[in-house]
Amino acid sequence: MTSLPQTDQPPPGREAFSETHFAVRYWAERWGFSVKTVREWFRDEYGPGILRQRNSGRRSKRDYTTIMISASAAARVYAKRTVRELIH
Repeated sequence: MTSLPQTDQPPPGREAFSETHFAVRYWAERWGFSVKTVREWFRDEYGPGILRQRNSGRRSKRDYTTIMISASAAARVYAKRTVRELIH
């Protein structure tokens, strides 16, 4: 039986696991955009470094989802938002 070589690299997504995650408001303030805009950027973004917690069943009229974002996930989305084709 052949074993896989050992590396010092953590498995994919492991870095994001150990990172501090910040609320959407943190990134909005840091980047100078509204919370609504940054939440929209992350609406369809999934993967390592993005935590979602649905807050359903509350007494309010609608349900909410709390999104917590690591620095690596924020960098990934930031890179997408700063590509030349998006800037007119």
